[in-house]
Amino acid sequence: MAVLILNLGLSGCRQEPAERTSAELQIDQELGEAVKNAFGYSPAFKFPDVQVASFKGRVQLSGFVQSEAQKRSAETIAKGVRGVVEVENNISLKQ
Repeated sequence: MAVLILNLGLSGCRQEPAERTSAELQIDQELGEAVKNAFGYSPAFKFPDVQVASFKGRVQLSGFVQSEAQKRSAETIAKGVRGVVEVENNISLKQ
């Protein structure tokens, strides 16, 4: 009985991988490129160690910058890009 309950509990935690159509994948790639381009246009933000990933309008930033101000700047720039609905800022500070 305990095994059955445990199995039922664990099966509720499984998540199916999120799938995207080819059109959604292309839109996500274009959005990621738009964010990277926006970084390049900013005179205050020139950091090649920041990566951008996007999924259905949500952008995830990762990598490294020198200061907290640069981290916030990256997030602000990304939020300003048309099509971005949410930004997850996982940028770390260089030690």
